[in-house]
Amino acid sequence: MSNQKLTGNESRTNRVIMLSCNTAWNVFSRKRLLITLSGAGWDVTTMAAADTFSDRITTELSLPFISLPMESDSTSIIQDFRLFLKFLSLYRKYRPAIVLHINNKPNIYGTLAANMLGIPSISNITGLGIVAEKSGIMKVLVYALYRSAFSSKNARVFFQNNDDRKFFLDNRLVAPDKTTVIPGSGVDTERFAPSGKDCSPPEETCFLYNGRLLVSKGIEDFIEAARKVKTVYPRSTFIILGEHDTENPIFIDNATLVQAIEQGTVVYRGTVDNVIPEVAMADCVVLPSRYREGVPRALLEAAAMGKPLIAANSVGTREPVSHEKNGYLVPPADIDALKDAMIRFIELLPEEKKRFGAESRRIAVEHFADSVVIGRYTSTIEALTGRSTEKDDA
Repeated sequence: MSNQKLTGNESRTNRVIMLSCNTAWNVFSRKRLLITLSGAGWDVTTMAAADTFSDRITTELSLPFISLPMESDSTSIIQDFRLFLKFLSLYRKYRPAIVLHINNKPNIYGTLAANMLGIPSISNITGLGIVAEKSGIMKVLVYALYRSAFSSKNARVFFQNNDDRKFFLDNRLVAPDKTTVIPGSGVDTERFAPSGKDCSPPEETCFLYNGRLLVSKGIEDFIEAARKVKTVYPRSTFIILGEHDTENPIFIDNATLVQAIEQGTVVYRGTVDNVIPEVAMADCVVLPSRYREGVPRALLEAAAMGKPLIAANSVGTREPVSHEKNGYLVPPADIDALKDAMIRFIELLPEEKKRFGAESRRIAVEHFADSVVIGRYTSTIEALTGRSTEKDDA
């Protein structure tokens, strides 16, 4: 197979951008970036593991979608090699001017494929998760893959927090001059806006957990803290939104979740296409993640809607929380500290809760608006391709 690279002239005239994520949902959630690039005259093609959002990409965004053979939680070397070959085949076929990778597997295997063909790339490190916990031969292998992927002069890497950037620099996985820190994935502060809902009576305070039901994201801590809070405030409510894979051991044990539901400790709403009504009804959004996040989208959306936050003081998760100003930070995996923070929030005066919410909104608008993220992408694309991302009126 030929690995012929793009010539300089081809790079300047090529109008193709390809963006890949681990799931179609993650692609769709970046629709403002996709719309911006498409409106500037780029031919945008999207790629990811297919899910219920695959059709929405083609129908609502009018963009091509290519299904990738990817399972983000899989550790199969054979499956990962097949994914690399798929990226290589697609990039050879479409000859994009630049490729955008989001999430670990596209960042590694998509970037390696782009490097072989001389295609510029931008990778987005959305959090390290278990990468930072690797040891032994797996650590050596993963680090070698990242180091090789990001060695190209045409590779750029976005980090969502300074801790993750420091981790990569300390382990010599990327050169400093190839890196940029962006404010998470950003949030659409026009769509996610305060609803005007009044605070619930203290004894009926509603707490919301919005995220995959992963043990590492603190779902068990949320449930146990809820159980303790309800011994003091039995009419308080605890809502859970998010995916639960009962066959995957990294998710909460199904029997534990069912028991909490049957005992009235929590209400599980499953997954929803539109989280806005659920967030609007909550008084406080909670994410006790033990996991190395980028910046959790759930917290950014809640902050933009003017919701106070309670979060673990862990990498990425803490970014949108200013302790005692728009919420509380608690040590990861400390159920009693989480319970105390929830009770402390319940007992705040209504005007204090409103002040927390207003500060959340200010933080979201001033520091995490998706316009900032889009601006970083467009300026980097221009630098790597020599082609403007301004709207083409021709």
